[in-house]
Amino acid sequence: LAAALPATPGLSPVDVGSLLFKDKNLSASRQMACASCHAETFGHADAPGTLLPLGGAALNLAGMRSSPTVRYQNEGHAFRLDAKGEASGGFTWDGRADSRKEQARDPFFVAEEMGLPGSPHEPSAVTQLVRQASYFPDLQALYAPGEIDSDLKLFEKIAELLEIYQRDDADYNLFDSKYDQSLAGLATLTAPESRGLAIMADPKRGNCMSCHTATGSKPLFTNFGYAALGVPRNHAAPKNVDANFYDLGLCSRAKSGPDPVRDAHKYCGQFKTPTLRNVERTAPYFHNASVASLEDAVRFHFERDAAPAKWFKTRTGAADQSYNDLPVRYRGNLARQRPFSGDYQPSDGDIADILAFLKTLNDADQTTPLPPR
Repeated sequence: LAAALPATPGLSPVDVGSLLFKDKNLSASRQMACASCHAETFGHADAPGTLLPLGGAALNLAGMRSSPTVRYQNEGHAFRLDAKGEASGGFTWDGRADSRKEQARDPFFVAEEMGLPGSPHEPSAVTQLVRQASYFPDLQALYAPGEIDSDLKLFEKIAELLEIYQRDDADYNLFDSKYDQSLAGLATLTAPESRGLAIMADPKRGNCMSCHTATGSKPLFTNFGYAALGVPRNHAAPKNVDANFYDLGLCSRAKSGPDPVRDAHKYCGQFKTPTLRNVERTAPYFHNASVASLEDAVRFHFERDAAPAKWFKTRTGAADQSYNDLPVRYRGNLARQRPFSGDYQPSDGDIADILAFLKTLNDADQTTPLPPR
């Protein structure tokens, strides 16, 4: 992580990073900021009603992936493989960025996102706009003149400030949910909430904690690992009009230089396991935004193999083959353990209990009403 910057008489690095994060002028449309896809009032993830984020100069271009929460990432680490070849770490759904600073560089130039011309290696379109911003004097005050006297140098500091903001702003690491309060002895889970937690933690029932790890005094509800869930195809994603196109996650990620997982078939279909904190607030679900409600996201885990006709549909809504967003040749990569095995089928009451517990993971600042379903 970037080193903390020295204090200044003006705005702090966190303050300037926040202004950069929320500045809609830093886009081709002049209407899209980082905060547009990572809404503070909804867990710093997609705002309600979003299917796939729309970006570009006219805000009419959809990408392929939903915007995950950027909260609770301080324990994240650079992408790596363990001795068994299991992947973990990195940032974004496919871990192609090894830090939040690295992750912050690309969205400015992605056609379906902020859509500015150029690249991280030719960032003048961004730096020119930042130099015109009202807060630029405050940014200047944070650095010696020689540290930002070129477009490349300034752009590196912009990315660094975006990282510092997400790392050090208290809103990204609140740990003040009802569940946290219960761990501190300041609140008590209701009977349904406790039952939901028990189902999720039980290896013979939900087995959720095998990936959404909940250890220590401040559980993050993720192991920062990867799994191929075989989620339904999202027919609203533009590239999915081509029946031969698939977003394969780890094995097809766009990362420069040598990459041990790119084109390695054992990783095809794997995407990063997100934290469950604020999960009620971060619809739509899964990497491709294919499931709209939290209840359906929970049910999918249990019913993927037990009731495939319910989940896998063609563009016209007819029943489709199982795992229709993953080519047949890669289906050996699918997660098959509980809950996906279908060995345990929860009752409607069990599902209600799981949902009750998941709602205890909302941060205390998440008070903006969710839209009616």
